[in-house]
Amino acid sequence: MAAMILLLALAGAVMAQGTSGFEVLRMQPQPRGSSLAGALIADAGNIESTFFNPAGLHSITRRTATATYMKYLLDIKTGYLAYAAPTQPWGVWGASLNYTNYGEFDKRSSTGEDQGLFKATDYVFGIHYANQVKDRLSLGASGKFVYSKIDVYSGSALAFDLGAQYKLNPDHLILGAGIFNLGWTTNAYVSTRDDLPLYYRVGLKAMPTGLPADLYFTVTLYQEYADNYSLNNFGGSRFLDFLGEFYYGIGAEFHPMDVLYLRIGYDTRGLDQKVGTSKDALAGICGGFGVDMTIARFEYGLASYGELGLVQRVGMSASF
Repeated sequence: MAAMILLLALAGAVMAQGTSGFEVLRMQPQPRGSSLAGALIADAGNIESTFFNPAGLHSITRRTATATYMKYLLDIKTGYLAYAAPTQPWGVWGASLNYTNYGEFDKRSSTGEDQGLFKATDYVFGIHYANQVKDRLSLGASGKFVYSKIDVYSGSALAFDLGAQYKLNPDHLILGAGIFNLGWTTNAYVSTRDDLPLYYRVGLKAMPTGLPADLYFTVTLYQEYADNYSLNNFGGSRFLDFLGEFYYGIGAEFHPMDVLYLRIGYDTRGLDQKVGTSKDALAGICGGFGVDMTIARFEYGLASYGELGLVQRVGMSASF
């Protein structure tokens, strides 16, 4: 029983950065993105932008679809479908569906009587748009409807992502930024309407000359941490404390041959997963690979959550 309580507590720490609701909006289902520590805010031309930054869809030149599967912590399983198509000169439109099943749970009355089993599920339906508005500037937006059900209770919400990308150097350096999960709860489970898991992210994609890899870096601030600070108290150690509330992700993607992509990354959220065991050293480390089979690309991602174990993600994508 003590081990189960510890496991559930750790799972809560991994899935939630604070006390907001609809945490499914922050779960990363894509194998490529997760193997690069989620550091794709400045990545462009890939279908993963439906999750990491809608502005990155602007350079998709062909219809593209993807399907991924994630075996998450405990009995949590997630499937993700996405599609994007260029409609030049009107930009790129996309749609996505995220389905998460949390497994079955024992249902008991207030007196402890067995009442069978119940399930918990989440659905996230997304519409995405991106366009290049200036020579080096692209903007994007996503609208998402979230429906969540626990046994006979349900809740729903509307969320919006706003993203931008700017080519500091078209061939070598891209800057990305975004605000994610702006919105509100449209239907509460009971009476309390939870805040959405709002966060801010900025980052870079670098393509250095002579280095056989693309490099990714992101900085993320969750709103529940930003609420603890104001512009009037950014002095001395208070500013250093504020910097400590950010999460950082770094990743590198190598392309050693035409058909193969190798990836490795580190997410500082792994620091929150340390519990004093031998597996702490692996927390936050991630990696994976992609195989381009001409007609489709296979993706695999593996991430360590320390004592909770490893999370695997697989997916297929194709352009046509």
